[in-house]
Amino acid sequence: MEPEKSPSFIVIDLSGNQGYALRQQAEEFVRNYRARGAEAGSEEEQTYGILAEVVIRNKLGLPEIDPQNRPIGHDVLNPNGVRIDVKCRGGTLPFQNLYEGTGGIQREAKHNFFARQVFDERLDADVYLMTHLRVPHAKTPLPGTPRQRNWQLYVCGWVSKIRVQNEGVYLPRGSITEQGQRWFAYRSDEIEFYDKNLNHLKSLQDILNITQEDVQTDMKKQMSLHMTSVDACRIAIDMVGRGILPSETAENVIKKLGLNSGVPPFLHPNQYYHLMRWLQAQNLVTASQYEKLRQIFSEVKYLADNR
Repeated sequence: MEPEKSPSFIVIDLSGNQGYALRQQAEEFVRNYRARGAEAGSEEEQTYGILAEVVIRNKLGLPEIDPQNRPIGHDVLNPNGVRIDVKCRGGTLPFQNLYEGTGGIQREAKHNFFARQVFDERLDADVYLMTHLRVPHAKTPLPGTPRQRNWQLYVCGWVSKIRVQNEGVYLPRGSITEQGQRWFAYRSDEIEFYDKNLNHLKSLQDILNITQEDVQTDMKKQMSLHMTSVDACRIAIDMVGRGILPSETAENVIKKLGLNSGVPPFLHPNQYYHLMRWLQAQNLVTASQYEKLRQIFSEVKYLADNR
């Protein structure tokens, strides 16, 4: 079975004079009307989010943000009465549906939500429009400079708020997540929702065409997988080891997700080899069992040139 294909995304160039003017508009708005309180993000998060809203409004020919009549729960009301909350997080790299990870296996891209916002009944959005802002340098403050080139907004797709509540994976503060070749701990309560499960946009005009019927249809969609294929296999293998699932189920998961190579472990392979050596010293494993480990993944030796 072929792995699911991720939806494409729309790239909006924010370099040049027009892009700089939009970045200035967003920076000025946040400086004058920055939100505060438990539901408000950091100044950087708010600025990037406002920039995404400013750009979407500009490209769709909608009025500029009205600070005096601005609802707290959504950013855009489309002609069909659908309330849209524009979500945006920034980074120095272009958005990718798939990115390289350990073990030579690609990882699927995800989007993150603050759990406190998703479950706040006062925030009345019907759908979330997911975007990614590429910035020239880490935590680049807006508006940047007119000559900077790496300013792009990636518009990825939309999803209903109820579907995020029902399907997204809630991870409490301190939970570990994988990003590229590294792991890090979340600093807040997060909900992960994977890009491949968003509703695809062929053009920005599709945003104006979302109907309440579309929202209801999205809410009732069949359950999707919201983790990388690698993590799904890791968990299935772990549940086999704990006696929860039969080994055949883990094999079916690996086959269904199209992973033909060995799934890299969460911990480093060298830690597995260390444990095996200790077990050998205790006469608790055989040479053939040790060889099975070698067939799954290799030990990494220290090389001075790799510092």
